[in-house]
Amino acid sequence: MGLRAWLANGVAASALIPSRLRRLLLAGAGARIGRSAIMHGGHYGGDLSKLRIGDYCYLNIGVSLHPTGGIAIGDRVALGPHVLVFTGTHEVGPAARRAANPPRFAPVVIGDGCWLGAGVIVHPGVTIGPGCIVASGAVVVADCAPNGLYAGVPAVRKKDLDPA
Repeated sequence: MGLRAWLANGVAASALIPSRLRRLLLAGAGARIGRSAIMHGGHYGGDLSKLRIGDYCYLNIGVSLHPTGGIAIGDRVALGPHVLVFTGTHEVGPAARRAANPPRFAPVVIGDGCWLGAGVIVHPGVTIGPGCIVASGAVVVADCAPNGLYAGVPAVRKKDLDPA
């Protein structure tokens, strides 16, 4: 394990480290993080220089971010426990190896003011528009238009939310 990975997933993941220090350790590993609270137990894989977290965000315990394709999280975003955001996938290969190599990467954008409930999974290439709520356990495989409540597997818009 390299120094950056150790900082992000060893030291910074500890429950003994306060949120402010965790933010500094992740920044030391390459991430760009605003004034946000990041709880313990998270996992940060891949190229952390492609991770941007805005101001006044809250990342709950066990959040897992894999930003090699790029992850941009806006301001005032709340990620519930065990949210998973990944930016890499594989094309379907032959029967001998269905996850073909090399992997391909696509960025994820989570707009200002969003709230992703516990256990949400966000797939590569997705943009979640500002003001969205994604219900617990949802799997987001396509873009979410602003100010909507999305739920299900795959996530679909269930309700329009007040934009104010």
